[in-house]
Amino acid sequence: MSASQNLPGEPIRLDDLDRRILDILQEDARRSRAEIGREVGLSAAAVHERIKKLERSGVVRQYAALLDPERARCDLLAFVQVFIEHPRHEAILLREVVAMSEVQECHRITGAATVLLKVRAADRRGLQRLILDRLNAMEGIRGTETVLVLSTAKETPRLHLHFDSDVDD
Repeated sequence: MSASQNLPGEPIRLDDLDRRILDILQEDARRSRAEIGREVGLSAAAVHERIKKLERSGVVRQYAALLDPERARCDLLAFVQVFIEHPRHEAILLREVVAMSEVQECHRITGAATVLLKVRAADRRGLQRLILDRLNAMEGIRGTETVLVLSTAKETPRLHLHFDSDVDD
């Protein structure tokens, strides 16, 4: 990886060692640099330097604990499409929704809706308050459409980093 050759915001070119290190960090970021080094064939110091470059370049944004939503009593998952009246309301909408703790993800999308939200609440009452009292009460919101998740077959924060078109020559 050569982060110094990339402009801010540009994708970083990752070599195979970077991808292997990132795979390990995504699985368990608490592993020591020495453990990672043994697995990828580098010294702990070399692994440390590569991780620091990945952090400085923005490839690694943060380290976080992954919580079990059911055990944390926050297992009601829904996707909410938000329809706005006019594009001038979009910036205000985005600023307000990203500040809502129930909103895990906020995406601008194509189609009739402007924004797709992934939200979690403790129960239906909490979801109702979020949608009716907060989202639909915002100026410029024409309406929302909500899809409740009954069960989840796969949910992962991991990125797949090994693509055939991304192989270094």
